[in-house]
Amino acid sequence: MAVLGINDSHDSGSSMVYNGEILAAVNEERFTKKKNDVGFPFNSIRYSVGSTGDEVDAVALAWIGGNALVSRVLPSWDRKRRSLWRRELPKPSRPSLHLGNFIYRVVQNQNPKFFWKAAGNAIDKNITKKRLAHVDKSIARKSIYVVEHHMAHAASAYYTSGFKEALIITLDGAGDGLSGTVSIGDNGEIKRLTSFKASTSLGIMYGAATMACDMRFNEDEGKLMSLAAYSYPSSIEALGDLCIYDPKKKTFTSKKGTRSEMLLAEYMKDHILSKTDRESFAYAVQKHAERQVYNLVKQWVAETGIHDIAAAGGFFSNVIVNRMVEHMPEVRNFFVFPHMGDGGLSVGSAAFIDFLLNGKSERKQIDNAYFGPGYENGQILAALKKSAKKKLEYSEIADPSGSAADIIADNGEVLLWFQGRMEYGPRALGNRSVLTMPNNDESRGILNLVIKHRPYYQPFASSILEEDAKKMFEDYKYPNRFMTTANNIKKEYQKDLVAASHIDHTTRPQVLSGNENQLYTDLIKRVRKKTGIGAIVNTSFNLHRRPIVLDPEDAIWTLKNTGARKLIMGNYLIEKKD
Repeated sequence: MAVLGINDSHDSGSSMVYNGEILAAVNEERFTKKKNDVGFPFNSIRYSVGSTGDEVDAVALAWIGGNALVSRVLPSWDRKRRSLWRRELPKPSRPSLHLGNFIYRVVQNQNPKFFWKAAGNAIDKNITKKRLAHVDKSIARKSIYVVEHHMAHAASAYYTSGFKEALIITLDGAGDGLSGTVSIGDNGEIKRLTSFKASTSLGIMYGAATMACDMRFNEDEGKLMSLAAYSYPSSIEALGDLCIYDPKKKTFTSKKGTRSEMLLAEYMKDHILSKTDRESFAYAVQKHAERQVYNLVKQWVAETGIHDIAAAGGFFSNVIVNRMVEHMPEVRNFFVFPHMGDGGLSVGSAAFIDFLLNGKSERKQIDNAYFGPGYENGQILAALKKSAKKKLEYSEIADPSGSAADIIADNGEVLLWFQGRMEYGPRALGNRSVLTMPNNDESRGILNLVIKHRPYYQPFASSILEEDAKKMFEDYKYPNRFMTTANNIKKEYQKDLVAASHIDHTTRPQVLSGNENQLYTDLIKRVRKKTGIGAIVNTSFNLHRRPIVLDPEDAIWTLKNTGARKLIMGNYLIEKKD
């Protein structure tokens, strides 16, 4: 049974799930070079369909109604909204924001549900069939199943967690009238226990706080989390009036009523941020969010008696919140789907329908997310002959990991690294990465100067061998393969990871055993042999605000348009001549 998964809202993409196994998954932004691209993912679908030899038995479509329905009919509307978030368009006036908020209050919770579901299903299927016909007319004739937004999130987490029984928690901004859910996964079945209205959303509150700090909603929340570490402890009681988890009501509540993300950001800027500094505000928002999730998790673990938790939804991109949950005494195991945001919905919807039709689910936790396109040396050489020309020189190398270790460890250089199949999700996991040594304090500045162009307070992540993680982290519990949580570095190893850690001595690690990526693991082992440090700095292979590179042409373009000097791609070393 091969199920094609589609998400055609923001961060659109496609995937293929075959008898419980993810064969392919990719997001449209990688093809179009438009960050979090909106619209029907034609390129992603072609790639996903090709992974099964054109065999597709059913189609799973994420989202039923609401914003996704509008996006399907008028994708330009969603693109405009995101341009406002990115400040590419002038900010609306206050009267315009209040007028828009009236409509927002009416539709945010999408009541009555039966209306949105009935209208959404009919329109969704009709539009999808017409667009699929442009890819393959035979696929357009297959049965299309529409999966509710948070059910797709829950499925993405549960079916990849390896847990037979799990407490499934989803939290995000909003989707299909909800901002979160709590469910039980048991032997493949998912049973929802409760849900939280979109009108009172912890994710929207956090995003609005990001926007209040003149950052981008739905993109820069990680910057707010990073900025929080630069403050002394602070607390702002007024945040509780905006969004707080009430254990008695078992839901999120607000004393201030429903506000759109932009109007809420203006309110926070005027009434909260104006009374403090930006760092203290960021700290207070982060700690407030942690407390709400702590109370939610504690209550539902007690109610269900289930101590293994699977999570998804964009809110769980917050690695500090995830670290807190992971180390709660009530929690035994904690798994976050590696593409936790809406870009991961295609996998969740496909996995849900695959189980519905096939009755099978994978009982082993996924150990890698290399579900994107890969390129052979012949394809790489063809791209080099076409694109390298005068500015670059290249040579074939027999030992890519050995050559990379020499460049990184012996010379202390920044290296662009392109190997194998592309990672699925927002994190670079050693196949589309920018690498350098972690023990050089100047490496962070060099990376920002050479390629990333990020604020000073954003840290870089690490890739670390499993045996070294056990000795270097003071709070190590189990290996995290996907950079979905953070760890505290022991004092005696803080200098070794200074360039891959934050001001609070935490790092966001990818922990490698070797089974999931042997070539990349071998590179780090060779670095350890040379330096004694079994870790490297690993950040995504892309310019700031551009998607991670997809193909050899994209990698060559990035080399040319940054200050980076060297790229190892497949079995080729590419260098700038001058």
